[in-house]
Amino acid sequence: MPRTPLLVAVSVALAVSGGVGDATTIHVPADHPTIQLGIDHAAGGDTVLVAPGTYDETIDFLGKAIAVGSWYLTTGDPAYVSGTIIDGGGTLGPLATFTSGEDTLSVLVGLTLQHGRAFQGGGILCRFSAPRIADCVLLSNEATSDGGGIYARESDPIVENCRVEANTAINHSGGGFGVRHGSPRIVGSVFVGNVAHDEGGGIFCEDSSPVIRDNVIDGNTAMASYAGGIMNRNCTTVVQGNVISNNHTNDRGGGMFY
Repeated sequence: MPRTPLLVAVSVALAVSGGVGDATTIHVPADHPTIQLGIDHAAGGDTVLVAPGTYDETIDFLGKAIAVGSWYLTTGDPAYVSGTIIDGGGTLGPLATFTSGEDTLSVLVGLTLQHGRAFQGGGILCRFSAPRIADCVLLSNEATSDGGGIYARESDPIVENCRVEANTAINHSGGGFGVRHGSPRIVGSVFVGNVAHDEGGGIFCEDSSPVIRDNVIDGNTAMASYAGGIMNRNCTTVVQGNVISNNHTNDRGGGMFY
């Protein structure tokens, strides 16, 4: 995982949103016992810094221009990504929600999100938003409909340097990532072992303009229909510099289908 560019970019984001000198760092669990309580007490430009551990909760950014991240955010040590976990534990609802007009100054960084279960976006749900999701792991999340790992509708999230693994869209499309009516940027990430019942085992895009660049898309499966790796329907898509390998479908487009 690249380190310095992420730390610099987050510092710039905080400076733009309120000035580093004006920003507060809220420590979880030292200041507040849960990540959501840290978010509730945060203001624009603040950082919610999460200590290693497993947090059995779901979070909502509430439209705030804040950074929420593990100690990876301040140290660059990737051990804090795997060691700082939001675990759904069977709770119904996305693990992280961006549905209040968040933009790129709303940053989720350096966390593992696992065992989420929702109708759409088992790991992360974006609606009418454009957050930045960086250096995160989305592991073993489920959507009963679309977007087992991440689902975006009318949203433009930036997903970079993430690992999206073993997520499932149980009934429909986008095992790892699904988008409708959006312009996401998916860069430098790994999509492996994701499954969609219908289309787009790794990534599903419909009526969208995504940029899919410099990713590894490997070993994903579309069980009933098209595109084990990447499915594009009515999209203007930039697909560049990706490694697309070992993806499977029972119909057409093992690697990619337009």
